[in-house]
Amino acid sequence: MTLAAFAKFLADTSSGESAEAAAAASMHLAHTTVEALPTLAQAHWRDVARLLKVPADKPVPEKAVASIKSWPATRVTELREHVRQIHAVLEKAENDRLEDEIRDSIRRHYL
Repeated sequence: MTLAAFAKFLADTSSGESAEAAAAASMHLAHTTVEALPTLAQAHWRDVARLLKVPADKPVPEKAVASIKSWPATRVTELREHVRQIHAVLEKAENDRLEDEIRDSIRRHYL
């Protein structure tokens, strides 16, 4: 679920650094908390929370998401970069999990 949410955010904001698009796409991330992320992604989520001016350990309130609409393009770019880094960590973790699953399946099959 988390990987899909971050991927959806990146897909929805890929056409530009529009603050309106970023605000709408941020709804995909609204339920994310720092505890739900792997250790390597937690620092980046804290940076996202800092940009949104919300606590990292709580879901993002709608008011904070709505405030993105008034952000300058540089701040939207910074948000997108942090989300991209979190997505990369989550994607690697998912790929590692799938690789382990495949390896275990092969091991069970041949042993």
